[in-house]
Order: sequence, then C-alpha cells, then structure tokens
Amino acid sequence: MEEITAKDREKVRNNIVKNAIPTIIAFILSDVFSIVDTMLIGTIKDETIYTASLSAINISSRVMLFISALSRGINVASSTILSRYVANNDKEKMQSVVIHTIILNVLFISLPLVILTLIFVKPIMLFIGGNPIIYEVGKGYYIAIMIGFLFSSFNNIFAFLSRSVCEAKRTLYMETFANTFNIIGDIVLINGLFIFPKLGVTGAGIATLIYKVVLTMMWIYVLFCSNSKLKFEKKYKFKFDKKMIKDILHIGVPASTELISIRGANILFTKIIATMGVTALAAQQICMTIFNLIIEVGNALSVSVAPLVSECIGKCRYKLAKVYVALSKKLAIIVSTIIGITILLLSTPLLNLYTDSETIKSIVKNVLIIVIIAQYAQNIRDVYAGGLRGCGDTKYIAKYSILADVLLKLVLSYVLVNVLKFDLVAVWIVILLEELFKAVIFYKRYYSEKWRSIKVIE
Repeated sequence: MEEITAKDREKVRNNIVKNAIPTIIAFILSDVFSIVDTMLIGTIKDETIYTASLSAINISSRVMLFISALSRGINVASSTILSRYVANNDKEKMQSVVIHTIILNVLFISLPLVILTLIFVKPIMLFIGGNPIIYEVGKGYYIAIMIGFLFSSFNNIFAFLSRSVCEAKRTLYMETFANTFNIIGDIVLINGLFIFPKLGVTGAGIATLIYKVVLTMMWIYVLFCSNSKLKFEKKYKFKFDKKMIKDILHIGVPASTELISIRGANILFTKIIATMGVTALAAQQICMTIFNLIIEVGNALSVSVAPLVSECIGKCRYKLAKVYVALSKKLAIIVSTIIGITILLLSTPLLNLYTDSETIKSIVKNVLIIVIIAQYAQNIRDVYAGGLRGCGDTKYIAKYSILADVLLKLVLSYVLVNVLKFDLVAVWIVILLEELFKAVIFYKRYYSEKWRSIKVIE
C-alpha cells in the first residue's frame, strides 16, 4: 500500500513552488500586460473610436482563442505524454515528443487556421460585432493579432513543455522580458510618439506582434544553445513516429474538442452581448480583463499540476498525485482571495485607469462582485481539470464542458438577453452558475479514481 511520507510532502511543496508559483506569476503578468494594453487604449479621447477599439480587441481575442483551441489541446496532450517519459528518464522519446508537437501544431493546425481567419476578416468581424465601425476601426488590430498567432503557437508549445520538465522560471523570465517590447510598442504606436505615426488600436496589435516575434527568437535560442532539458541533441536522430502522433491525438483531440466548444460558445456569447450595444460590449471587455486576471491563478495551477500528476502516475504514485491536487487547490483559493479583495477595494481608481466613460464604469461596477465570486468556482474547477488532464481523462472534461457551455451558458444567456431583455448582470450570473456546475462535476470525477484505468502511453 502506498504511503505518503513527510519527505514526499516536502517534495510536493518544493515542486509546486518551483513550477506552479512561477507559472502563476507569468500568467498574471501576461494579463497585467493585457490590462495595460486596454488602459492605454483608454487614452483615445473620441468615445466612439474608444468603444469600437475595445470591441475590436474583444472580438479579436475571441477569434484567436477559438483557433488556438486545437493547438492548446495538442499541447495538453504533449505535456502529459512528455511527463511520462520524464518519469522514465527516456530522453530520446522526450525529444521526439517536442518535434512531433511542433509538426502537428505549427504546420498542420496554426498555419491553415491563420490563413482562413485572414481571408475572412471582414465577415468574421461583422458577424460577431454587428457594427461596421468595429471593423473599420479594428481591422488592423485583428490582422496583426492573427499574424502574431503563428509565433504564439510556437511559443505556447514550449511554455507548456518547459513546465513539464519543471523549467517554469525560464518561461517566466523570457515572457516578462519579451512583454516589455509590447508595452513600449503600445506607448509609442497608439498615440504616435517620436517619429512614429499615431495608429490607435492598430498600434496595440503591432506591439503585440513584436512581442511574440521576440519571444519566438528566445525560444529558438533555448532549443539550440541552452542547457534546457528540451534542448535538441544531435545524437538523437528524428524519425517520424506514427504511434507518437496517435498517442498525442488520443489525448489531444478530446482536449481540443473541449476548448473549441468553449471558445466557439464564447464567440456566440460575445455576439449575444453585442446585441445590447457597443457600450455593453466595451464594458464586457473590461469585465473579462479583470476576470481573466484572477482566474489565471487556477489556469496556471491547472497547467502546472497536470504534468506533476502525470509524472506521479507514471511512477504509480496515485496518492501522491492527489496531494499535488489538494495543495494546488488551497493555493488557488488563497491567491485568488488576495487578488479579489484587492480589486474590490481598488475598484474605483482601477476603473478610472480604464476609461473616462461614466456609463461603462457604472455597468462594470454592477457586475464586479459577481466576477469576484465566479472566479473562485473557476479556479477550483481548473485545478481539478488539470489533475484529470494529467491522468489523460480529457474525454470526460470535454463532455461536461460542452454540456455546460452550450446548454447552460449560451441558451440561458440568449433567453435572458434577447427574450427577457436583462442586462450584463444577468449574463454574469449565468457564468457563475456554469463555473459552479463544472467545479462540482470535476471534483466528483477526480475523487472517483475512474481515471486510474486510462492508458496514456504503452
């Protein structure tokens, strides 16, 4: 019978500090940079252009998240599989996972999807936003963000895999450094400082593209010139492995299906909110940037705990895997509580940084307390979802995520907004109910231990 010793618990704490804490910081900093982006857009004085710019950012982020769903699912699978080979110290297989992931993600998923979204830029933006001014103001931002996704897909692969080999600090340092180019670019290009033209929201998109290119160049250096565990070794000759592709797709397809359903639902969800007007859509963008900042705690822990759980299972340490999940959940609650209270206390000065529009600030204030409550449910369910993904139980997560996002969030939101004519508060109550449902379902599944029979690799 497996016993958990004091040494085991100490190792769990050390690994979470080593892997999860840097990941939380990286994810939160990423959202802080995104918030700064949004705040810098707030320097646009024309309210019509400002609200259209925020709406364009909202639409572009929804489309980018949708097309990234397939690649993220592959990254989840590759991270889980890589952790099993880490447990077995099989370095040749580790390198094989990395190369096969690049082939699948960049060449067969990201490139075709980016081309499609650029071909249909106008119909996509008009379908989601409904208002032609959003397209006219935001098309440059949209194009820059979609081109940047080609670099993001490469960057995201190594962000995921580096955490699988407990090199999260490297990712944190690199992303923080690269993001400084984003902020500098925003400051210079949005308002046209020095010799640069005033580009508005398009300038924000170009700045984001520059950041992603810089980060890609840094990852290339890591692959060929660093001491990383992911570094390509010349002694291992690459061979295309059909079984490796099959293993990745076996876990990755359900994970991608889950994300596609969630992000596809979010596009339709954004369209539902757009029927309330450009002002409501702009207010929703501010709400989402605040919400995303807090839920990055759970998201980061989900990404971090999955490979740690997978490595434990590779060594048949099932109880130890549960310790990782339990401690991660406690950490999620503590950190999200601190951030949530801080945002509530500083809500007025925070919203003043976003916008001068009293109408938008009033809408956001009405929603803010629900945003804070909803993040608890999402952070907890993200930790359990990460544990289940580490076990390879991605089909179960996909099934109930689709159920919650399509039947609960979309249908209820449509009825409340389009039929009963409720406002943004009702929409956020639906989000809260959706997250509570997922948290309960994933909790029950994880502690049922039905995932113990799932095979990730032969």
